[in-house]
Amino acid sequence: MRSSHCLLGQLPAPAFQQWLPHIRERGLAKGQKLQAQGSVAHEFQVIKIGFVLAIRRGGDGVQRPVALFGNGHALGSPGWLQQPSAMHFEALGPGRICCVDIATITRRGLVDAAFVRALAASYTRNNALLAEWAHIVRIPGVLRQLAATLMQLAALQSSLLVRLPSQGALAALLATTRETIARSLVRLVQLGALERPDRWHCVLQPAVLSRISGGGVRDLEYQSMGG
Repeated sequence: MRSSHCLLGQLPAPAFQQWLPHIRERGLAKGQKLQAQGSVAHEFQVIKIGFVLAIRRGGDGVQRPVALFGNGHALGSPGWLQQPSAMHFEALGPGRICCVDIATITRRGLVDAAFVRALAASYTRNNALLAEWAHIVRIPGVLRQLAATLMQLAALQSSLLVRLPSQGALAALLATTRETIARSLVRLVQLGALERPDRWHCVLQPAVLSRISGGGVRDLEYQSMGG
């Protein structure tokens, strides 16, 4: 199904019809590797459903998570220019992606001005997302970071009913421990920032989360004690 949130879905209808026979949809499994840092991607991928963890190997040789990508985000864009990927991409759980073979699309002459404009817009969106994650990890305190992270997850899923990544994934992304993430989630429930209908989902209260991420925790604690 064509989606306005997807780069390919934003193509003009005639162009999309030309691309359509070459678009393949497939499932994702937890831990599945999608792109490798330093390698030129042969496949252009767009996340349809699910979370993908972006991982960067630094100069010290250590791989560290740097961002989460979600619905509609494109992977493998440098492959159109025969440039290597700057990050590893790994699926955090079950999901779906749409894929096209870069060589096939190029050979058939389908990389036109409309696609280049859509690709440039996708680059801008991905850069903004990376900047947002860089901002989140610089917020003082894990509770505030987690509040901002949950709002980012809501934006990635376009819903206030959010499916949570594992606590291990959140801990790795925020450079903390699973235990700290677990305690922080409990505290956010106590503060009225979210509800937990089950283990993997939460319903967010964005106004409360915004106050917490902005440093308003003390005010909320005071109100919860009847002050």
